[in-house]
Amino acid sequence: MKTIVSLFVALMIATAAVAQEPTIRIDHAASHSMVPGAKVGDGYLVITNTGSEPDRLVAASSDRAKTVQLHQMTMANGIMTMRELKGGLAIPAGQTVTLEPNYHLMFQNVEKPFKQGETIRAVLSFEKAGEITVDFAVGKIAGPLDDVGGASGGMDHGSMDHGAMDMPGMEGMDMSGPPPEKAIPATLKTMFERPDKPLTILPVVVQNDWAIAGWQQDERGGRALLKKGHHGWSVFLCSGDGIRDAAALEKAGLSADDAKALAGDLAEAEARLDPKVLALFASFEGTVMMAGEAGDAGQGGHQGHGQ
Repeated sequence: MKTIVSLFVALMIATAAVAQEPTIRIDHAASHSMVPGAKVGDGYLVITNTGSEPDRLVAASSDRAKTVQLHQMTMANGIMTMRELKGGLAIPAGQTVTLEPNYHLMFQNVEKPFKQGETIRAVLSFEKAGEITVDFAVGKIAGPLDDVGGASGGMDHGSMDHGAMDMPGMEGMDMSGPPPEKAIPATLKTMFERPDKPLTILPVVVQNDWAIAGWQQDERGGRALLKKGHHGWSVFLCSGDGIRDAAALEKAGLSADDAKALAGDLAEAEARLDPKVLALFASFEGTVMMAGEAGDAGQGGHQGHGQ
């Protein structure tokens, strides 16, 4: 009789273990490091549903951010928009979904910017699988995250209200001929201006192959850091007050001398602007890394949203 009971108990335990076997697997969770002043971090990962039923990623949270949202990037008529994905993300049975960069997690209102080499813990909530704890490895400030096992990010958002600036085309123009004061506004207008939303560019300050331009559009504003490459000027990143000081510029890739000179020229130029314009520049929180020609320095990822 004892033998029968023991076998029955063993069978029940084995059955329960099989029933509780996880059906969601997370791989290659990674984030980009953030520049000083950034308030929004990104998260890329690969989700595999090994079960026989579909599941859905419905929420996420982290002690490192006030909120964590699932975002989707879409292109329509050459205009890129990024919005929170309402209703969660479906994970079909037996399939793998990669969050890069069309779908990605956004860590909002980050108090301490992510630093390369650390890990960011988050909890992902699935409709059926429940909560799963994930550690995101933090890699370089932009570009592919393969070296830390992460999905390759296409655009960084240090913190940008993804509707803050319209983005038709991101390839820039061949502006190697005209002086920077003309080439840079032309590049930005080509990328971001629309007939119903004119773009105002000022000031523009240049130091060797780097430049910063202030922009205003549709009662919003910010600053763009540009880099000159083989095909002229291209946007390296968009930010607000996060690129005003030399330390932040040096971390973004400028030499110490160029960073100091550019920050000084920017302060001098902006001292002549209306305080209301400076407030618009400051309203863009965090940093958006841009892929493209500026990628000469290996850029592209996701960190930022203007408020």
